[in-house]
Amino acid sequence: MGPPGQRLGNDAGAGGLAGGDGPESSGYHRFTMRDQLSLRLESDVPTLPNLPVTLRPMLARPLPEPFDSTAHLFEPSWGGLRALAFIGPADSPGTGDVRLTDGNGRDLTAALPELAGLAVRVDARSAVLDGELVVVAPDGLADNVELERRLAGKPGRPVAFLAFDLLHVDGRSLLSAPLDRRREALRRVLRPGDEVVAVPAIAGEGRALFDAAATQGIAGVMARQRSSPYLSGIRSRLWRFIAVGAPAPAGDRSLADIDSPEATTSTAPVVALIRRLPLLFDE
Repeated sequence: MGPPGQRLGNDAGAGGLAGGDGPESSGYHRFTMRDQLSLRLESDVPTLPNLPVTLRPMLARPLPEPFDSTAHLFEPSWGGLRALAFIGPADSPGTGDVRLTDGNGRDLTAALPELAGLAVRVDARSAVLDGELVVVAPDGLADNVELERRLAGKPGRPVAFLAFDLLHVDGRSLLSAPLDRRREALRRVLRPGDEVVAVPAIAGEGRALFDAAATQGIAGVMARQRSSPYLSGIRSRLWRFIAVGAPAPAGDRSLADIDSPEATTSTAPVVALIRRLPLLFDE
């Protein structure tokens, strides 16, 4: 029996991998190096953990009057249905499955096929977004009757997802991170499109946003402390909702650009209305 190195070379040669005038074991050596390189490349894409299934929306406490505060971010609220969008986990960004749940954990995914491709708008392998589901009329306002019809499985106008928070991304929980940091992460991860848009905010000037929302007929304003963590399923004074009263007459909220080609998408009327508000809007 020959030395161990020669025996291994003969085994490799039987598989057709050895050749040339050098020692037969060199073919076996090339095979193992290629195999090890392949294994290293595969290990560079670690498997992400499953997303937490027990998350529920954090809720705001009502407040009767608007206020100004540099410690708060103020956002318009359309008064749609609060929902969480679970995306992934997947091997690469933009390819994950999408699951939508309401505040009670009810699965809404099957009723909203237009949001099945939401993952392509999110530059992450996994994510959980908080927002509201709306069906918007051409004037940019929510049509909750049409939304109820769609959620009941009936055909109709498309539903849009208005995102305002990011709770989980690429296997990392952001629940304990301050709101400022979560919103910055949302801005980096989300690519707005036909079916989804990030709701912009303004710091400090809650009264100005409230007055503009009242003029445009939007449901209200959300005031959220910039340092607040995300308290899943908790109604907290860290977030306040100031409801707008009766909407302004339709003539006061007409949009000059709702008849443009852009308005053929489900979020275009929302974007057009946002541009009429005193907000920090990312183009």
